[in-house]
Amino acid sequence: MEDGTERAWHAIPDPDEVLRQLNTSRDGLSTEQAAEALAKYGRNALTPPPKPSFWMKLWAQINTLFIWILFIAAVVSAGLQAWADMGLILGVVVINVGIGLFQEGKAEKAADAIKAMLSPTATVVRNGQRDTIDADLLVPGDVVVIKSGDKVPADLRLLECSNLQVQEAMLTGESVPISKNTAAVPADVGLGDRKCLAYSATAVSAGQGLGVVVATGDSAEIGKISKMVSEVTSGKTNLLIQMEVLARWLACIVGVISLATFLLALLHAHHSAGVAFQTAVAIAVAMIPAGLPALVTIVLALGTTIMAKQNAIVRQLPCMETLGSLTVICSDKTGTLTKNEMTVVAVRSAGNLYKVTGVGYDPKGTFQISGEDLSSDKQACVQALLEGTVLCNDSALTTDDSTGTTIYTPNGAPTEVALITAALKAGINTDALKKTTPRVASVPFESEHKFMATIHAVGPATGSGSQRRVIFVKGAPDRLMPLCNSQLADDELETIRGGHGGSGVVPLQPEFWLTAQEQLSSQGLRVLAICRAEVAPGENVVGMTANDILARKSQPFLTLMGLMAILDPPRDEAIAAVKVAHRAGIVVKMITGDHALTGLAIGRMLGIAGNGSVITGPELDAMSDEQLRLVAPTCNVFARASPENKLRIVRALQSVPPVAAINAYNNANKKSSRATSPAGEESTNGMLAQTSLGVPSADVKIEVAGDSGSLATSSYGSDLTQGDDGKMHHRKGTGVNVVAMTGDGVNDAPALKAADIGVAMGITGTDVSKEAAKMVLADDNFATIVTAVREGRRVWDNLRKILLFNLPVNFAQGGSIFWAFVFGLHDMPLTAMQVLYVNLVTAVTMGIMLAAEPAEPTVMDRPPRRPGKRLLGKLILWRCIFVTHLLVILVLGSFYWGQTEGLSLARRRAEAFNVLVFGEIEGLSLARRRAEAFNVLVFGEIGYAMTTRFIKASTLHKRALHGNPWCFLSIGLTAALQFFLTYTPGVSSFLHMGEGMSGIQWARALVSMVIVYFVVEFEKALVDPVLMPLLVRPVLNWVEKHTPDWLSMPKPHKWMGCKKGGVVRYNSVTVRE
Repeated sequence: MEDGTERAWHAIPDPDEVLRQLNTSRDGLSTEQAAEALAKYGRNALTPPPKPSFWMKLWAQINTLFIWILFIAAVVSAGLQAWADMGLILGVVVINVGIGLFQEGKAEKAADAIKAMLSPTATVVRNGQRDTIDADLLVPGDVVVIKSGDKVPADLRLLECSNLQVQEAMLTGESVPISKNTAAVPADVGLGDRKCLAYSATAVSAGQGLGVVVATGDSAEIGKISKMVSEVTSGKTNLLIQMEVLARWLACIVGVISLATFLLALLHAHHSAGVAFQTAVAIAVAMIPAGLPALVTIVLALGTTIMAKQNAIVRQLPCMETLGSLTVICSDKTGTLTKNEMTVVAVRSAGNLYKVTGVGYDPKGTFQISGEDLSSDKQACVQALLEGTVLCNDSALTTDDSTGTTIYTPNGAPTEVALITAALKAGINTDALKKTTPRVASVPFESEHKFMATIHAVGPATGSGSQRRVIFVKGAPDRLMPLCNSQLADDELETIRGGHGGSGVVPLQPEFWLTAQEQLSSQGLRVLAICRAEVAPGENVVGMTANDILARKSQPFLTLMGLMAILDPPRDEAIAAVKVAHRAGIVVKMITGDHALTGLAIGRMLGIAGNGSVITGPELDAMSDEQLRLVAPTCNVFARASPENKLRIVRALQSVPPVAAINAYNNANKKSSRATSPAGEESTNGMLAQTSLGVPSADVKIEVAGDSGSLATSSYGSDLTQGDDGKMHHRKGTGVNVVAMTGDGVNDAPALKAADIGVAMGITGTDVSKEAAKMVLADDNFATIVTAVREGRRVWDNLRKILLFNLPVNFAQGGSIFWAFVFGLHDMPLTAMQVLYVNLVTAVTMGIMLAAEPAEPTVMDRPPRRPGKRLLGKLILWRCIFVTHLLVILVLGSFYWGQTEGLSLARRRAEAFNVLVFGEIEGLSLARRRAEAFNVLVFGEIGYAMTTRFIKASTLHKRALHGNPWCFLSIGLTAALQFFLTYTPGVSSFLHMGEGMSGIQWARALVSMVIVYFVVEFEKALVDPVLMPLLVRPVLNWVEKHTPDWLSMPKPHKWMGCKKGGVVRYNSVTVRE
């Protein structure tokens, strides 16, 4: 259906007017009209998004600078007929490209999953006759019949409803089926409030209805979501960009040093041009960390394995690193932050407000007044009040003891199951009560009337042989109070129990009950009233309808017994996780399809909505993008949100600096007794004001932040850093928020795909949401996200450790060759095959040890890292200078040691001593000297890897002996391989060290390991207080200042002053306004 025909169909008062505007009637379209409409609007199907071909995906993986560098090295090796070198390098290329292809292209499956949700057939009225047709043949104007068990085949404006309930959780997030009617609603209401519409792909859970098709295909709500999903294009993650920049730096450094080596070998060492060129190639191969891509994948894969054990399943490896930089988590409410188990938290009678303890469907809890359990007489009063909620109830709570632990499973509407649970807490035997008080008639719940009623036979039979009958009515207080003429005090409840009647019935006090209802509702609680009345003898109640009850409004006949306050309580672990998130500088925002007051109440209980403000979907619709960018960071609760709202919120947060994260971190880590909420408001002792029910007080004002917002103009484009006082501060730069978004429905898919980390629910989530997300929670628990953030931060730390290890080692390999020619050594101390072995075996083996390092204890006590922060930081650059030359000195020293020509008499005597003691011959061969240089390099790397386990902390501590089982395994394996390579015939010749090594040579190799370890440990103690401020930071700041843009990290988008039509973010998505 074309967009031009879209109208606010839900706002047209008369359904017949809808039919007239669509040129149809209740008899449906004729065959000719349907054919014309099909030609005009097209099929009721979703337009498939364009998909890249396999060859395009393959080219995308190959077309990276790292791969091209390896390709060039392989081609040059082939030109020099170094076939083994070429084979190893191409093997690395194939492995990396294969891994990339495996991880590529899962996002486009989301659109396929949406298509699979559509109904294949539809029952349509055409030519006045019912017929079943393919759903993709439906057109606007078709009249469609839907019933329980059907999928709605297109967007319908309802013409007739009979107890029609539709499950719309996939679109609106509402977990409870929505009762539908035919009454029009204002044009600006959200999707969840359009009760006269039924949406394509939603499921009919009860009743039946008749509707006219108003939107099909891409114009239906499900089609709009599919279009949004396909238009949100995933971009490169921060990690991939970092690796690209690193590859550029490596290309420049390797190119310059290789050229210098070629000239030195040719002019200074007097080699031929061919040998000089081969030497330059060797140094290039030595300095390229060929195993680095594999190590990065190993780090990410280990992280995903650990997270999977903790119920977080990562679908795209690069997002592991992004988790560590999150500044905002946007979460659904139901089932993620809350238990998704409706719970009665309070009961209001005429005389008392009873607090109900315990949460969920487990009937463990008590009724209390002023914090004390009830006396026996008060308990009996509560039982009498709750018996009506058990009888006027179509749901049940089943138990399963087969596992040894009682498991309670709801069967029916969640609200009604909550009433059953409350009755069990009060000590009522619900099964016995239903048997002794049988139901004789009922009036089912209808959304139009908002109540249900049941009639029961109670008490002993009268003289005529018939039992007395009582009607119980349960529903919305505003609908039932006009039907009431009286109320009961607590001390009279017991007198009416079992239908005995009582004399304590007093006239209704409407003001009291209205005030009580408002107090409970203002706290976000769902309030139900329970009423009763005696049925007159002889009155026929069979076939009674809601209209029969409403007809007695002129003569009210019900007695109001009390009010039930119900809430879906927050998870205990979610409350704790929110605190951890705030301490880690992460802001938590709740985006829900629920009502504003309910969302606000839950938000305050979780510690999210500290400023007491909430923004609804219609209010968001009225805001411009600029207004939303000002408001989004300051408001933490969004209610009645549509799919478009969620997508706009994510994009708005992604385009502004993480100012709120700074506040959250500083407030959560404040040591004074007067704490500040995440939004910046102070509260006594950091606690939110609450009533005796344990829910926020009613003194809350719903408001929308103004255009000015709370972000000072001077803070735009700033990012966060941690100062000496431990607090986060603004720093000039271009940082923006890194946003996670949770969701479980189809409506969440666009926002999930647009977010830096889309998080889908594994239990309640649809296939659409899972395909659009980068991570899936197997337990649907918010706390798992915070656990994943911890793991993401560990992954980032370990990636830095791997770079901290790999780059100096690679530069040392190349540096050894380079400085050998500078100092006039005629032969290379290391061969290309040796350095390839170090790159692909030793570096990977030791890298696995670093990849498996556990998280540091304070990893969640520090702020999020600055968005766009380089992996290649100042410490790594310093180590590339310091450790590189330390290893070079040891390698060249050992290589030079074996040369006896030109040595002094003292050295000759030392060599004679070596011959006497160790059997070492005078004048070591080139092969043996290379063997020693090779082993000195590897054992020096072992020493360096041991100290790199902790970036700044000393490893001279007992904690270095435990926590990482891979540590000693990797060290032992690497050492064993060195002995194997050195002494195994054929293998040692292949690596150009065929004669083995003597005892003194092994001693020098082991000493090199000890030297490197203790020198770097000593450097750790000096680098921060002395070396960084006096030497490293000034020099590297100057280098950074004069670095060209193509060697720098791309800058995140500054939204201030951006032009419409071209917003590109480097670490998330391409956003087109």
